[in-house]
Amino acid sequence: MNRFRRAVLWAVLAAIVLLTGLSIYGAFIGADRAQAFFTSVPLAVYWFAAVALLVVGIALFRRLLRVPSLLLMHTGCILIVLGMMWGSKPGHALQKRLFGIDKIPVSELWLYEGVDENRVLVTDVNNLRELPFFVRLNDFRIEYYEPGQLWLYSRDERNWWMPAEAGQSLFLDEELGTVTIRRVFKNFKIDIKADEPVAYDEPNGSNPALEVTIERPGAKPGRRYVFERRPGHTNPNDPLAMVYRRMVKDYISELEIVQDGEVVASKNIEVNHPLYYGGYHIYQNKPGGEDEFGTFTGLLVVSASGLNAIYGGYVLLTGGIFWHFWGRRILDRIKTQNTSLAGSQ
Repeated sequence: MNRFRRAVLWAVLAAIVLLTGLSIYGAFIGADRAQAFFTSVPLAVYWFAAVALLVVGIALFRRLLRVPSLLLMHTGCILIVLGMMWGSKPGHALQKRLFGIDKIPVSELWLYEGVDENRVLVTDVNNLRELPFFVRLNDFRIEYYEPGQLWLYSRDERNWWMPAEAGQSLFLDEELGTVTIRRVFKNFKIDIKADEPVAYDEPNGSNPALEVTIERPGAKPGRRYVFERRPGHTNPNDPLAMVYRRMVKDYISELEIVQDGEVVASKNIEVNHPLYYGGYHIYQNKPGGEDEFGTFTGLLVVSASGLNAIYGGYVLLTGGIFWHFWGRRILDRIKTQNTSLAGSQ
């Protein structure tokens, strides 16, 4: 019996450690991948095994009932696992069968600016369903790390890069010369004035570009415009190819929730900073942009079923760990100090 109890104890500890590791991993892989990962068959087996182990552990080790910190940790783990099971696709099917709750576990929503939409695509069955509210996109934008980079490629497969800032210069060699960035455009436009092309930055829109000059010994300086969105736009006979790149910092969608013709919620969502309404989290999932129909964005809509149990479980688990390792010592120290002060008086 002692050997069995010891085996159960180590299995419970392993399940708790694995649960912590899985939680940390899930926080970094994105909402859609995390949902698919945590509802996969191997993880479903783990959830059932973990709950069984934790319940058996409480039954075998009656001491847990007399040690609040250990009881909190075990109860917290059970709530976390049950919450994840309740929020899985089989859990949603069980909710519908037992309680008539028909929620959409995971779906995608492609949304155009100014359009109210409640139809979502359930990707695993390739089926359209409707949310109990409408989502409206007011704006979508991409934020970048600044400055960007200008990459230079020679025909003999050498390459260089330089910060995409006005005034930056880079000497390549005697044949290729010196490259200098003269201007940085957020929205490049060009007009013809007095039979001469004039480039300028228009306030509204997005067409990032660089104005670059190339100075070679014995040659007239040449001017070139390098566009971020057309990296291959170059003369095939030119000895130097240029590419303007910027690293994406964030995707931001300005959303509103519309129900019964009224705006009931709004938020600027970012990656891992969703909007919550009506039992669903709406995540920034895919990069948006512009096409012939206008500005659009790609969203992921995830049911929040089971999340309250998961959050409550983490609160209990954290509280139990803190109390077990530090709380009692802090309380004993406070009691000792109070006793010393009372005695000195």
